[in-house]
Amino acid sequence: MMPPVYRYHNWNLAAIKGSVTLGANRQLIYGNTGIWETDSSFHQFTDFNKGLGTGTDQRKTFTVLKTSQGRIYAGTLFGLYNYDESQAKWLKTELPESNPRVVKLAEYKNKLFILTRNHLFAMGITEASPQLEEITIPIPENTDGKAGLFTTLWVIHSGELLGIPGKLLVDFVGLLVIFFAISGFYYTLLPGLARKTTLQLRLKLQKINRFSINWHTKIGVYSIVLLIITVLSGMFLRPPLLIPIANSRVNPIPGTILDNHNHWHDKLRDFVIDTANQRYIFSTSEGFYALGLSKNSLCQSFEVQPPVSVMGITAFDNLPDGGWLVGSFSGLYRWYPEHQAVMNLITGQMVSSYTQGNPFGATAVSGLISTNNQPVAFIDYDAGWIPLQNGPSAPAMPDEIKQQPISLWNFALELHTGRIFSVFLGDFYILYVPLMGLATLLIFITGFLIWYKALRRKNRNRSIKANCNENHQTARSA
Repeated sequence: MMPPVYRYHNWNLAAIKGSVTLGANRQLIYGNTGIWETDSSFHQFTDFNKGLGTGTDQRKTFTVLKTSQGRIYAGTLFGLYNYDESQAKWLKTELPESNPRVVKLAEYKNKLFILTRNHLFAMGITEASPQLEEITIPIPENTDGKAGLFTTLWVIHSGELLGIPGKLLVDFVGLLVIFFAISGFYYTLLPGLARKTTLQLRLKLQKINRFSINWHTKIGVYSIVLLIITVLSGMFLRPPLLIPIANSRVNPIPGTILDNHNHWHDKLRDFVIDTANQRYIFSTSEGFYALGLSKNSLCQSFEVQPPVSVMGITAFDNLPDGGWLVGSFSGLYRWYPEHQAVMNLITGQMVSSYTQGNPFGATAVSGLISTNNQPVAFIDYDAGWIPLQNGPSAPAMPDEIKQQPISLWNFALELHTGRIFSVFLGDFYILYVPLMGLATLLIFITGFLIWYKALRRKNRNRSIKANCNENHQTARSA
């Protein structure tokens, strides 16, 4: 039912994000389409999703790890899973978060490290009943205590700023906008419709119109501030208005989710364990940080960092030469922190500007394929599988994976952001959000001004009438 650009081909649309070797001729690939078992040459594919759930979003997998003990773990949009060979299915491992989104798994010294968007956990993988422990990530040195303006506008627009009550409030605002649209169209089209009906039906239509326009006005007046805030905040969440605010920071709003006791709340995106330098390296929404593996270590920002799109990191892996491979919608880079050097892997040029990457670069990297810890291909969100030097060509995408559905949530998001109109607008679709935002603001503001002008006229007429009555009473008394 979707336009052709939303159909899977050549492993695009983040159909796969990465791969994990299980044996000599056995590996797993994973991504938005779930987890699939294949051979070393990517010719045969078997569904490996049993236990993850039936919904498409339930299968959205960010990370898969095979431990040194041979156990397989997966981190998905909805939590942590371990694969039970005896039952041939995934079993969920509970984490102490209400909605854990597991973004990365790693193994070190017989421990499984689990990174969510909020916390880092560790548990033993050789114990019969492993205990889960939280690893404290200290607040970085020289932190400004501020929140990103993009994040602030995001939580305002979504209602997350106030938690569940805020989300319900924004849902209610959405219902109000639907009511304004329907009642506004009804008021506009009624005269033409009424002329073609009988007198009895016309009277009923006029009665309905009086009722709807009365509430259209009342609700619009009392909710005007909420409506304007919702529209304005949404306009800055997509390019081009997103670009000038992407790096801006503001004080967190007191008493809201931004003023959280956990400094890392919803900021953690990916991490690796740098065994050579005995440290963690975290990728966050605010950049890269290093934290020593020993206790009481300080968390420090890197002076030189690779560009990462505000949309988030999509690949973070080690290179055989001691560097790190970093991918996002801003491109694919080799990063050598010890040498303070970053190189664009696609162009081979050194990067001289170390600012946060554009939301969408020339290469929108959504995944990385590795063989024997060596990257052999990357996944472009639009173009799909692109081999790296001497890497294998793109394998044929089986129909079973091609026909995986897009989730209803993602479909709604494509409509809401206007990306679906790129089918016939091309790159100009990015103007959809700002232009629709401006049009909506004009409708709300002019509607309020019309009401205010009518209110002033009504009050003036009432005042004139009151003065006339007073003069009349004075005249009669005289």
